[in-house]
Amino acid sequence: SIILKCIVSSQLGPVEKITASLLGGVASTFVTLPLDVLVAKIQDAKKAGVQVSAFGLFLEDLKKDGWSGVRDSYLRGFEARLLHVCFTTVAIKSGTVMMYDAIYQRK
Repeated sequence: SIILKCIVSSQLGPVEKITASLLGGVASTFVTLPLDVLVAKIQDAKKAGVQVSAFGLFLEDLKKDGWSGVRDSYLRGFEARLLHVCFTTVAIKSGTVMMYDAIYQRK
């Protein structure tokens, strides 16, 4: 029903905008959180005087901890980040548009 409505209509309604914002927040969290963890690990290694590559560090973590350890390490704090990113995305992308529409009496 939502997909058909999006295909037929040229404009998204509030529910579809919020849904799209939430999906964008989920995708953003899945992509950026592991990269942020990797950057922090590289910075820690540089402070300790060790020169490492991103790929080498990842392989070292994989060898030492296995896939479950890598998942736990690189996705620590996922729920908090997901909640933050999703609500921020909804507020910025959907909430502000709805607020402006209400203030300025736009459709």
